Parts: sequence; structure tokens; C-alpha cells
Amino acid sequence: MVGTSLRDRVADGVALRDLDVLETDAAPGDRTLLWVKPARPELTLFSGRPGEPVRLWLDRPDEDDALAGVLGRRRDDLQGVIISGGLTEPFEERRFHLDFDAPTTTFDRGDSAIAAFRDAPAREPAGELRAVLFGERAPEFGRDEVSAPRPGSRLNGPQEAAVALAMRARDVALVFGPPGTGKTTTLAELVKRCVARGERVLVTAASNTAVDNLSEKLLELGVDVVRLGHPIRVSPGMQDATLEARIAASGEQGLIREWQKEAAEIRRKVRTRSDRGTMDRAERRELLQEAGRLSKDARRHLYGVQRAIVHGARVVACTAAGADAGLLGDELFDRVVLDEATQAADPIALSALRRGRIAILGGDPRQLPPTVIARDAQAGLGTTLFERLVAREPGCTSWLTVQYRMNETLMAYPSESMYSSRLIAHESVRAHDLGGLGLEPDPDRTEILTFIDYAGAGWDEERGGDLAMGGRPQDPSTRNPGSANRTAREARRLLARGLLARDLAVITPYDAQVRLLRTLLAEEMTAGLEVGSIDGFQGREKEAVILDLVRSNADGQIGFLSDTRRMNVAITRARRSLVVLGDSATIGDHPYYSGFLEAAGVLGAHRTVWDDEDGG
Repeated sequence: MVGTSLRDRVADGVALRDLDVLETDAAPGDRTLLWVKPARPELTLFSGRPGEPVRLWLDRPDEDDALAGVLGRRRDDLQGVIISGGLTEPFEERRFHLDFDAPTTTFDRGDSAIAAFRDAPAREPAGELRAVLFGERAPEFGRDEVSAPRPGSRLNGPQEAAVALAMRARDVALVFGPPGTGKTTTLAELVKRCVARGERVLVTAASNTAVDNLSEKLLELGVDVVRLGHPIRVSPGMQDATLEARIAASGEQGLIREWQKEAAEIRRKVRTRSDRGTMDRAERRELLQEAGRLSKDARRHLYGVQRAIVHGARVVACTAAGADAGLLGDELFDRVVLDEATQAADPIALSALRRGRIAILGGDPRQLPPTVIARDAQAGLGTTLFERLVAREPGCTSWLTVQYRMNETLMAYPSESMYSSRLIAHESVRAHDLGGLGLEPDPDRTEILTFIDYAGAGWDEERGGDLAMGGRPQDPSTRNPGSANRTAREARRLLARGLLARDLAVITPYDAQVRLLRTLLAEEMTAGLEVGSIDGFQGREKEAVILDLVRSNADGQIGFLSDTRRMNVAITRARRSLVVLGDSATIGDHPYYSGFLEAAGVLGAHRTVWDDEDGG
């Protein structure tokens, strides 16, 4: 925002000006939902989406008294904004402005978690965990409580072994879950059994999506869950488990709403009379103070209800960063389950783990790591607690090895290159292919795996450029129009055989190529086809996947494709069919890609763009 006027920021859709608060509602976690209305018809220009951090200010955005908030949903010509606590007096009396804000809360919570672990006495839970997590002593386990598979268990042998080890853990245990092996299912069963023996469990993950996925599994198992966090960031399937929903069902909502309604009525009265010029400053101040007291009473009562619900819950679910929220107070759980542990940088992981006596971490270090923006922080934050524990203490790790996603052919190279050939395809997926979905056969395509090689085709990669083709001026991302056009034709070829658009994903490592492909496949996307980045597709799967590798240059430069975890994610998303497009001359000098090309050649799946009449 530096160097740009407020008027220009409003015109660019990144700010709102001259806001009034028309209504307020109490929101979970001692927050207040403000319904604000711009004085001018500028809301239609505003690009903000629910969940994005914003800053409310009176005189300048960097003023000390500015308020941090999060965007809520829109309602007619009103914009919802959620703030911690309530409005301060200056914001009650004056119009204010709104800008996007840098999210600093997560960093603050990470700093707090590091300090808590560092300073914890050795015999307190955080001190005991610190000793194991950072290599002062080895993890400890009790006697084997589960000597045989449970009757009627939905788990396979490796999953049962993982649950048994985790339940025996006295401090830390790991569940290593390669793609499709049922890590979330295993963790959900673990939580269910822990609750059955009287434990309280905090369920966390690096992302809201992963928290919801695990929580929904728990609900399917009949385990009651209280979901913390902004309702706007919670999946539709978990809305009934949010604090907001629990409060509404508790019978306490009536008094809270009565106070809120009274406060809103006072504010409407102040606004109306002020606009007419029939209210002096002293009366305005007195009435606004009364509205503030009513809002504060509503928040105080709400907080008491929230704390009672959380304290009585056997299972609480939230993001790892959200585990440090004030609503949890000094709650200490018997066990913390951290899913996506290999995507949680240490400070974020510690925010959750400080809440428990025993830590169970689930993850896969062969998939994408945490996002660390600052290069000088990569050395410290680029590896995770999970990775270091796997290397240092293999005895605390259970491997899940039976996978339920990929045809055996698709599984072969990931298993060999990343998982020491440990993976086994379950009989239900071992031989499934596109024929099982009723597709018309294609004699020129291997249904399971196809590598389409465009080496020598002259499809050179480029950066930035043509806006009409989906690019952006001075775009630092890489794209390849030749490869994109061929990728689009491959997608249409599959769809023409009868594959449903919702069963196909087109993925690529570069954002510029994503934009280009979305332009080329816009019509197919309206029917349900997904086009996105590899990173955005982690944790997902489709019946068929087309992967566009983009890179094609004379120097053999492959950029961040050299992080082979990204490729491992990409080629393990497909259940029945995978088509990969790339330039073998560009990628072939890298050992991992050389191995992939060799594997495709052994299968007879290495084709060129000239091998059939649709090529070139």
C-alpha cells in the first residue's frame, strides 16, 4: 500500500473507505462480526474474499490503534468483518477505512510456541516432549495392548499396527502414510479408540481442509467433535460441529442475540439522528458507550458458553496454528494428533503439540514440504519434526503400505523411487482401469500410463507476455504454449471417449501454465474439469490425470521440478490413468526423471507427439 493513494487502492479493489458499522454480532472466540457499509458504491469493485486478513484504520494504515480483522461473507450491500474483542471508541464515533493486511498472527503464535517449549521445566509435559522431539532422549512405549486384530476392524494389518504403536506411545509416535494408504482413516480410528478409553484428544493439521477431512472421518465413526475456527473457513460438512452451531443448539443464544439486537438498535438510532443533525456530541457519545457495553456483555456471556463447550468436549479440532488461540485457555489434552505433520514448519507444529502429553504425527516426507518463503529460513524450517524423527528414531514410526488408489502400474515407479518398493496395491484397485468406467477403447493410448515426449518439437518454454493467452506482464512464472495446446487436446481426447469431466484433472507445476490451460479448457471446466497446480492438488485424487511438465530448453534447466517430491505428488494423484507430457531432452539428465522415462519405456508407454494422427 506504500506509495499508493487510498482512492487508487479502492479503484483497484484492494481497499474500502468511509465505512460505518450498521450491525454487530458476537462471533466465536471473543470476536465480533461487524456489518459495515461503504459510503460509496465501491463494494462491487472490492476483491476481498472470506478469510482474508484486513486492517481497519482511521487516519493511516500503519497507525498503532488500527484493528486487525478477517473478512467475513457479504450480505446485500454490506461486508462482514470479524475482529477480536469489540470496537474501540474512536471506531464507534468515526468512519474508518479498510485495507488488506499481512497475516502476522501465525508468526506470533509460532514464536510463542517456541518460547513455551524452550522454557518449559523438564518434568512438565512440554519439557518431556521437548526432550524427545529434539533428540535429548528416545521415545518410550508401554506394553503391547493390542496383540491381535480387533474383530470387525476396518483397518488392514499395517494400519492396525500403526494404531497399536500409537496407543502404546508414552510421548511420541509417527504414522508414515504414502499416497492412498489411508493415513486419515488410521488416525481417525486411533482417536476413536483413545476416546473410548477416556482420553481427551486435540485433532489438528496444517490446513483447514485436512482438519475437516479428519474430523468428518471421526463423525462417520460416531465420535463427537467440536470444531474451532472461523466458520467461513470450515467445510460445509463440519458446520454443525462448529462452536457457532453448538452455541445455537445450547439454548444460550437468545440472551446474546437480545443484547446484540438492542446494541444494533441504538447504533441505528445514533446514525439516523446524526444524519438529521438532531443529536449533540455528548448524547451521541453516551448512546454509543451504552451500545458498546451491551456488545461487551454479549461477548462476555458468549465466551463463557464457548469455554464450557470446549472444556466438556472429548475431541476438539482446529488447525495447528489455531491451537494457540485464546479460546483454549490452559487446556492440556491427553493426546494431540497432528495430521499433515510434514507440511507444518516447526513453530506451527509446536503450537499444537504444546497442548498435549502425547504427540502422534501423521505425514509423508516424500510429498511437498512446508511453504517457506524466505530463502534464508529454508535451512531451519525446510525440514520438519517428522522428518528428523523418522531419520533419528525409526522405532517410533509405523509405515502404512497397502494403498487403495492407484492401479499397480501407476504405483510401481513411486513405490520404487520414493518408498523403497514397500507399497502394495490392494486387490480392489490393483487392475482397475478406464475400461471399468465404461470408456470407449483407444488403440493409440496406453490406458494406464502414457508419456508423450515433445523433445525436438520446438515447443520452447517462455515467461510472461501475451495477456490474451493467459499470461501477465513481467510474469516470473514459466509457461509453454505448445505443450499447453497439446495437453488441452489430450484432455478432450479422454473426454470424447466418455470420461466424465469431474473425473479428470489437468495439473502442472507452474502458475502461468495453469492460467493458459484454463483459458484453453474454459468450456470443459464449466462441465467439471479441474485445472490447477500440482501444489494445490496435494491430498486429492482423480480417476484420470494429465500432467504437463512445461519445461523445454536447450540447457536442461528444470527449475523447481528438481524437487522430486513435487513430481511424486503429481504422479500419485491418478487412480486409473496418467498421461504425462514433457521434453525428455530437458528432463532426462536428472536421475529421477531418467528413471521415470526408463520405467515408461519398459511398459511401452513412451510415445512422441508424432506417433499418432492427433500429434504435432
